[in-house]
Amino acid sequence: MTSGNKSKLNLRIRIFAIFGFIIAFMIICGVVSLFLIEIEDVIYADGKIMPEMPSDIVGHVDGRVVKLNCQEGDDVKQGDVIAVIDSIQYEEEYVSSNSALKELEAEREVKKAELAVLERNPLPKEFWYAETNLNECKEKAVMSSDRLERYMRLFKINAISQKDFETTKIENIQALADLSRAIENQGKVKSGLGDKYIERAQRDIDLVQSKLDGRQAARDLAAKHIAECKIVAPASGRIVNMPCKYTMYVEKGKVAVKMATGTMLKGLAYVDEAVVRKVRQGQEVRISSGVFNRFEFGNFYGKVDRIHDVPEEVKDSNSMKYPVEIIVDPEGRTLKLGSSAQFAIITGHEPVIYSMLGISKEDFKGRQERAKLKQSNRSRR
Repeated sequence: MTSGNKSKLNLRIRIFAIFGFIIAFMIICGVVSLFLIEIEDVIYADGKIMPEMPSDIVGHVDGRVVKLNCQEGDDVKQGDVIAVIDSIQYEEEYVSSNSALKELEAEREVKKAELAVLERNPLPKEFWYAETNLNECKEKAVMSSDRLERYMRLFKINAISQKDFETTKIENIQALADLSRAIENQGKVKSGLGDKYIERAQRDIDLVQSKLDGRQAARDLAAKHIAECKIVAPASGRIVNMPCKYTMYVEKGKVAVKMATGTMLKGLAYVDEAVVRKVRQGQEVRISSGVFNRFEFGNFYGKVDRIHDVPEEVKDSNSMKYPVEIIVDPEGRTLKLGSSAQFAIITGHEPVIYSMLGISKEDFKGRQERAKLKQSNRSRR
């Protein structure tokens, strides 16, 4: 090989070496840059726009809707009547209870008046002069017995007729019977008969009062049901949905009207359980609304407000995901409540290599700690 060929070969080798060095240097720089250059770590989640404080107005009575004062999308103030339920049944109960209540009140007043009379003189008329009557009956019985003895002696000597003797004997029997009744009445008076009459009158009043209380409770319940036949806005806000509008019937315990209250808008993002650990309160969120095209109007922005501890089943994906509440800045535009949205939760910045490998800083640190723990256990052994 000539000297010229050797020099050319050496030149080529140098060129290839230089290119190899440059390529190796670029590869090393590229690998290093994968560790040094950081990009946003973003979690994408689907969800919807919701009010700050959603309110469900539940029906307290079953009934047919007879009047609708509002429609979906209307703004209402606290106390406004949204819908009216047929209350004729409860009005009839109220009138019936009120009538019975007045009758019982009148009966109670009569019983009270009777008690007042008894407290002045609790005994019936036949007991008013029991002691005087007893003394009178005693005297009559003594006189009747004396007279019977005289007539008996006269009858034995045939001084009077059989008829006169028997008449006197009957009068004596009657006098003794009157005396027995007088003694019995006097015993009743002394045994507290008057107090018993007063107690019975008081029990009659208590019984009427119990019936009165029952009717009062029935009337109050009917009045409560009449008031509950009006579906009233519990706070100022906007009507989002009215199930009763379509069925024209309200079922007790079921939602009749859904309202949106509060001054802020919120987003509800459903985050997969595999990445929900990375979500923190206060993290920034980019929001793409289904109502406002992102390419025409751009993104909305918000911040993570709350991460729920209990997952919910998402119907479209048939999987369990964690709801994350996000405070939304509508930027002056009207976002439709219940509309769909996509949320990009910025959980931080991580090296490009982590994103390529599908891991996070937390995962990398965890692996390092586990590796150190294994090395420590081996050294102990």
